[in-house]
Amino acid sequence: MLTWGDVRRWDPAAIGRVADALNDGCTRIIAANDDVETMARFTDWSGDAAIAASTRGKSLTSTLERLVAEAAAVRRGAHEVQIALDRIVAYVRETEELAQRNGLTIDAGGEIRPSGPARPDQPRVKAELADRIEQILRRATDVDADFAAILRRALRGEITEQGGSTLAQAADAGAAQSGLSIIGPPENGSPGDNKAWWASLSDTAKVALLRGNPGLVGNLDGVPAADRDAANRAVLASEIARLQGDPKLKGLEAIQQRLDRSDPPAFLLGLDTSGDGKAIVSAGNPDTAANVATYVPGTGSELAKIGGDLNRSDKMWAMATTAGSPSTAVVTWLGYDAPNAITDAASAKYADGGKAALAGFQDGLRETHQGPPSHNTVLGHSYGTTVVGHAARDGGLAADELVFVASPGVGAHDVSQLHLDGVDPGETGKHVHATVAEHDMINLANVEIAGYDPILGQDPTDADFGGQVFTSAPGTDGWGRYSTEAHSEYWEDNNPSLRNIGLIIAGKPAS
Repeated sequence: MLTWGDVRRWDPAAIGRVADALNDGCTRIIAANDDVETMARFTDWSGDAAIAASTRGKSLTSTLERLVAEAAAVRRGAHEVQIALDRIVAYVRETEELAQRNGLTIDAGGEIRPSGPARPDQPRVKAELADRIEQILRRATDVDADFAAILRRALRGEITEQGGSTLAQAADAGAAQSGLSIIGPPENGSPGDNKAWWASLSDTAKVALLRGNPGLVGNLDGVPAADRDAANRAVLASEIARLQGDPKLKGLEAIQQRLDRSDPPAFLLGLDTSGDGKAIVSAGNPDTAANVATYVPGTGSELAKIGGDLNRSDKMWAMATTAGSPSTAVVTWLGYDAPNAITDAASAKYADGGKAALAGFQDGLRETHQGPPSHNTVLGHSYGTTVVGHAARDGGLAADELVFVASPGVGAHDVSQLHLDGVDPGETGKHVHATVAEHDMINLANVEIAGYDPILGQDPTDADFGGQVFTSAPGTDGWGRYSTEAHSEYWEDNNPSLRNIGLIIAGKPAS
């Protein structure tokens, strides 16, 4: 079993010299193809001796073709091993440097030990180091096993010229029987596991996965946004071609149109066309933005209707930028199965079904962000607030701010039941924001009966909930005071709720 000490001593240059030597040998042999063919061809000689010489020449030629096939297979394997080892060894070095910067060391057995005074963020760093070590050793073991298998097959004569009529064809046939497998992501891996796995792959392996199996990469939390986007764009193109006539095509085309616009550039971070469909689209790059918001839509949301949600995210991006955000990303997160109708929205099962995916996505944003930590906001609208609330209640969210817009309840009685990673529990109320329009029909769902909270939990705009309430326009007045129109008007250009949302995303106080 490979250890951290074994991988630490690996020398990619040594295996590179083997690959170079094999390449030189194969090149010289292939260049002698005409001379080799001449050995078995005698135009002016006949008789038993000529037949014996020709037979022997053909046997030698066949042997040479098999040998060059084996050499080409090992040459390709050695070349790919060098590429893989370059990445693995570089990642080992980066991992040990991360440990040293944080007062930690990694021993030959992969154990993480303190090497100086304890620091506040050491638990987080130790968790990241453990993910890295696990994935590096996993990838290293896979590379070692693959190359050993290639060598064994060559020694056993299992690599053949496969009918090639020239030495060059024999070499091509041998190379086609070689190559390293590409280890897949860890099963049920955390975003940290996925990040470490992706980082351990060589650039060649990453490109091969993005081209050959984009569906494997595109929905993995912990993989950088640019790589997820590249994978999902390939999936999007094939799904648009496949789903002609399907209602979901409208949503796919809306996504494509948004990707085609560049102000700000959009990133397709997730796509799933099964069922009602799911998609995750970011306006701006969340891996580099100083302020990152995740918008969770509510009842009736599905892939076919995502165009309106993308427009809302663009408006929030523009308003945060106007509010002074130096760089912003606003993600439309349709990553759960939303209730199809108001009657369905009385059940908490949709929120419970989506909370883990939302938490994993937020963890992934932290894992892939470059530079200082971003200021992250998670905003829900309507039933989306219930999803956000359940995620924050049951395990917590990697976020700095929560925003509840037109909430039917967030599964909590007050802010003390919500958990934000990195926010002192005593300060949670300062980081939870809520609004509801005076004429919004959602107010009918927030009625206490006999002292009990509403079905989905307390209204987060109530004073005793403990959050920060910000202003929205009253909304369109309807029959009996309330209207469905008011429920969707929070993103109207003249609505103070939109300006306030922009301020919160930018890290500034709302009003």
